[in-house]
Amino acid sequence: MIWVQSRKEHEFKAKFEKNIDPSLYSRLLLVTRTEKQKHKDGYREKEFLMFPGYLFVETDCPEKVHEALYSGSEYIKILNNEGSFIPLTQREEDFINRITGHTERVDMSLGVIEDGNVKILSGPLMGFEQYIVKIDRHKRKACLEIELFGEKKKVIAGLEIVAKS
Repeated sequence: MIWVQSRKEHEFKAKFEKNIDPSLYSRLLLVTRTEKQKHKDGYREKEFLMFPGYLFVETDCPEKVHEALYSGSEYIKILNNEGSFIPLTQREEDFINRITGHTERVDMSLGVIEDGNVKILSGPLMGFEQYIVKIDRHKRKACLEIELFGEKKKVIAGLEIVAKS
């Protein structure tokens, strides 16, 4: 996992892919989420970063990736602990793979509210109902509170509530 300057994630990803030997990594993820936003002619889907400032690199040789990145000053740092790299935990990796469907995108979910409880009918949030702490029905968003990167994080995902009882 690499921290990069906010709002420069796409630029950094392009430079990474251009300048880093592809044999050093198997996957590079910049996870986005889809939301529906209201416009004068209805709703349009728009993409936002799911984890602003974070880029995920799947590699078997993190030291070589770090060395290749260190020669440039574009990134802030690779998350590490006293010189040794901290990989994502299996739980964190499973969460990211499950919510993205092994892609780079988290699509909209559909749900209902029954007796004050959220039930996800379809989409990547299925099975994560217990992590939802807030819903904005007008903006079609859900706020999830999950433990990621060693601390509790609030993550926004697209959620359209289609019925409430």
